[in-house]
Amino acid sequence: MSISLGQHVTLSGNVTTLQWIKPGYEAETEAALGFHRGRLAQGYWILVLKQLPRPDQFRFDGTTLNSGGRLGLPAATPAADLQRPKVHDHVLASRGAAGYADLQARTLRDIKLLGEQRIAKVLPGTDHNRHMAPSAQYPAGGGGLQWSILPPGLPFLAAAEVRANGTVALPGRVLDLATGDYAARATLRHYLTSA
Repeated sequence: MSISLGQHVTLSGNVTTLQWIKPGYEAETEAALGFHRGRLAQGYWILVLKQLPRPDQFRFDGTTLNSGGRLGLPAATPAADLQRPKVHDHVLASRGAAGYADLQARTLRDIKLLGEQRIAKVLPGTDHNRHMAPSAQYPAGGGGLQWSILPPGLPFLAAAEVRANGTVALPGRVLDLATGDYAARATLRHYLTSA
């Protein structure tokens, strides 16, 4: 998929909240999101949700501890990994359809389109490796809330491109995070929480 800064892109799949994404601290971000070490080393995109979902547009996938929205630790093979029960199915079975719908409604009241709690998605520059074991490629993350946006997806803003050289491109400017400059980090955080 070709992405341009400032572009609105329709995406589905796993998302979390912005607070778990820390440009300039890629090892922490990988550990928080459940990516193997080095997955973000070649750069990545940060996209922020621009429209609140309806209940039929998302499902609960637990937290980033639940790789792929499944219970238990990731398995050694893709086939074994697919045998892990889905968080969505577990919540639905334990709460029933009415309870699940109520939980969605309560969650939607708390979702914001701005701030640290906004829904965000990371697209790594390093693609999924079908030859790597799920247990190695997607270790348990740091426990941030995780949802799955269902196809056909929702509009996200391509807010920032974090580059391998430590710079971050925003629409109309480039910030250097490699120097540890507080002003650059503050500018980036303000933009990501308010764009």
